[in-house]
Amino acid sequence: MSESRAHQSGSSHIAAGTNPKSKPWLTPDEQVKHLRSQGVRFDLMSEKDTISYLAKNNNFFRLRSYRQGFARVEEGKRKGQFANLDFKMLVDLSVIDMLLRYEMLRLTLDVEHFSKVMLLTHIEKCHEDGYEIIQDFLASYDHPNGSKTPNRLKQEIERGKNSPYTRDLIASFPDFRFPVWAFQEVISFGSFNYFTKFCSERFEDKTLANDFYLLQDVRSLRNACAHNNCIINDMGAKPGGKRPNDTISQAVSSVASIGSGQRRSKLSNERLRQIVATLYLHKERASSGVLEHRTEDLGKFAERMKKNIDYYDGNNQIKSGFRFIGSLIESWYPTAQNDTQTQAQS
Repeated sequence: MSESRAHQSGSSHIAAGTNPKSKPWLTPDEQVKHLRSQGVRFDLMSEKDTISYLAKNNNFFRLRSYRQGFARVEEGKRKGQFANLDFKMLVDLSVIDMLLRYEMLRLTLDVEHFSKVMLLTHIEKCHEDGYEIIQDFLASYDHPNGSKTPNRLKQEIERGKNSPYTRDLIASFPDFRFPVWAFQEVISFGSFNYFTKFCSERFEDKTLANDFYLLQDVRSLRNACAHNNCIINDMGAKPGGKRPNDTISQAVSSVASIGSGQRRSKLSNERLRQIVATLYLHKERASSGVLEHRTEDLGKFAERMKKNIDYYDGNNQIKSGFRFIGSLIESWYPTAQNDTQTQAQS
């Protein structure tokens, strides 16, 4: 069952009154009527095309999530309705979000790979025994005082025996006697992050400690992309939220087209902060060949963000969010075209 059907089927399968949050099952025709009652227009995309789109391309519940940030009429006959929202805008945002997920997923995978390479190099420079450090890390998950609570990390590795991609590698090292270079191939991104933290404490290394927090943001974004979660359906400022990492704040402050106010506003949003962390770590760690490929694709994505930017006149959350992401891409992943434009302006 699709998200839209699951969302809409509340009163069809649950007796009326048993769930106060249940909602009626709406057909695509009824969805259009509901949207129109909310003030959504169909000037850029006809109602007929919208009905077809909702039936074949996307689901109502998911598209509705992009309406955040659009202003509503505050008084008069249209009070409570959207002031300037056309259905095509929701479609446009969903396409941009899809493309962003594709780009960020690839970047997060790159960051994970190159971070593992970097950590191996660091461990080698510290003259660590590649086997002993893993035994110590595994032991850090043991519960004290004779507790019979299972070691969560060993359980994670045990589950890998069911995978055709890791079972043979795990079988090659009985009793969890892994060398560090093999161990990194059989653990999750999350466990690798905590291994980074463990190494930071073992080596008393502040840089590795900072890596842990940056990689946590990358991992969260990777999981969101892999699970097809919406990302740009909320790009608003979050006053009083988590303080951004100093490394990230300093990196963004070096982007000339992003002012201090915009930097503070956007970095207060956890979603945008995770995008920044991913872009930053990727540009710092990826090989020149990988950077070349990703730069080309990110440039195309940045252009796609701007394609229908006039749709969002008056919607500062969306326009400023797109500007923020675009500025980071143009600064950290400059294409030959961007370089030429910069030279012409100087």
